[in-house]
Amino acid sequence: MRYVLGVDGGGSKVTCLLADETGQLRGYGRAEPVDLNYIERPLAVKALRQAVQKALEAGGLLGTPIEALCISAPMDAAAIDEALDTLTVHRILEAAKGETARWAAHYWVEQPVGVIVDAGVGSSARGWTQEGQCAGAGGWGAVLGDEGSGYWIGMQAMRAVLRAHDGRGEDTLLTQMIFDHFGFRDVLDMVFRASCGMMVVQDVDHLVGIGADSGAEAARAGTLVRKMKLGNSPLPRHEIASLCPLVVRAAQQGDHAAQHILASAGRALGELAVAVIRRLYMALESFAVVPFGGVFKAGDLILSPFRETIAAAAPQAQITLPRFEPVVGAVLLALDGIGVTIDWPVLESLEQGTVRFPGCRV
Repeated sequence: MRYVLGVDGGGSKVTCLLADETGQLRGYGRAEPVDLNYIERPLAVKALRQAVQKALEAGGLLGTPIEALCISAPMDAAAIDEALDTLTVHRILEAAKGETARWAAHYWVEQPVGVIVDAGVGSSARGWTQEGQCAGAGGWGAVLGDEGSGYWIGMQAMRAVLRAHDGRGEDTLLTQMIFDHFGFRDVLDMVFRASCGMMVVQDVDHLVGIGADSGAEAARAGTLVRKMKLGNSPLPRHEIASLCPLVVRAAQQGDHAAQHILASAGRALGELAVAVIRRLYMALESFAVVPFGGVFKAGDLILSPFRETIAAAAPQAQITLPRFEPVVGAVLLALDGIGVTIDWPVLESLEQGTVRFPGCRV
């Protein structure tokens, strides 16, 4: 019996799925993020190694040679090799961007998969014509892009808190929710935890001003000096993205700021799909647009503006929710890579196996 591994990783986690050549799933593993753009190399290597080992241990196959491993993750080949150095893997396949998600959807949708939109910690879109052309949009990272992503939503939520604090925006439930989530004392604590770790407020008693101050604004009147505390660091990107469910909860409770953030995110993600559709001249065609990633778990708060944005540009496009996570696509790519025909018995075996490993299901 031959065995394969599928791996899908990014800014929030890495997952690994073990299967045999019949499509039967044998083990599943999950570990911390592996995106080398945002985390240190040793941590990414350790996380990938842990996810793979967990999957092999769950299947009772630790030490067994693996015929092929297919991986989609923002890691270079050397880091992947380092993570797998204790294993016997005959072939490592690096999937092109978006391919694991595409394969995870392909066999379970009625129309051709034309566009994949990924909205997790980051955001991007990828599209394919039936003639084999492809194009992408987004994925430009936290500083210049990632609109509509979990990170972007988290940042917008903290900005909404600051606007409410200043009086530039209405009061929002997000203030207390975010403070409770991270243990912030006040907005100054939030600002400096989000950016550089801690703050030092210079003595303000000597400052010249007009009139007495109650003390509420004294700290803001002085010079704020950013200073890194040993062992402390800015909030990681995936922790800021962890605010997304809080924004959803606030929106469901009628919070206007949260509702506006999610509507804007949905439109931004729809614009990613539209950009790909236009670049591939698919606006008049019929195809499936499949949304992946944790942001879409917000449901209609995200999906309604997402659908509306796409429908205005490509009225025949159908938004089709996926059944399985991209790691399932990675397994299918690995099986295909060793010459297994992806037929109904293989798909049925794989689908039944996901019941044992719910982390594979959306």
